[in-house]
Amino acid sequence: MRKRLKLIKLKLILALMPAVVLLIRMLARTIRWKRRYDFDRDRKTIYAIWHGQALSLILYGMDRGIYTIASRSRDGDLAAKIAEGLGYRVVRGSTEEGRAEKGGRTGTLKLIEVLRRGENVAITVDGPKGPAFKVKKGVVFLAQKTGARIVPAVVKLERAKVLNSWDRFTIPYPFTRGVVLTGEPITVGEEDDLDAKRMELERALYELSSSEVSF
Repeated sequence: MRKRLKLIKLKLILALMPAVVLLIRMLARTIRWKRRYDFDRDRKTIYAIWHGQALSLILYGMDRGIYTIASRSRDGDLAAKIAEGLGYRVVRGSTEEGRAEKGGRTGTLKLIEVLRRGENVAITVDGPKGPAFKVKKGVVFLAQKTGARIVPAVVKLERAKVLNSWDRFTIPYPFTRGVVLTGEPITVGEEDDLDAKRMELERALYELSSSEVSF
């Protein structure tokens, strides 16, 4: 009975997704960004972001056909519907090591194919379940196998609601000011140590996160 109720609840939420997406789009239109990133210049680029800033950065990069990944869980179903409604293309699975039985291998292989075609991909590098602010090797593995460059990115918001969740999930307030900071691109060669590159990316994200900005 409980399982059936959860399924009914999920179906109801999915049915409401068009309204949810419309509300998110309305929120996005109110945010005043200090400057805009030139996505058009990028090919075969991985945008590396923190899980807790996913919504803010999704609002920033809407409708550019960027690929992202969502788990095969019910939460992943919701995330995928929202992302697709905001103009992203979604691969289902995981880049996390040791999750092949849950679609991890399939997700990684699909992203490799996408990047080799020259498309751009956004990945939450500490997702899907943490630990928070710890980069996992999946993103540097993808860069090594495809020759893609990694662009670390963080968002700074003048006003936002930070939830008491594992990832400190951040929801921008309407009409807030925001700025997205990006670091120098990171490349991963065939002979590079993945753990060393993982730490390099983590340091870059920490440095951006600690940067002071004025709105």
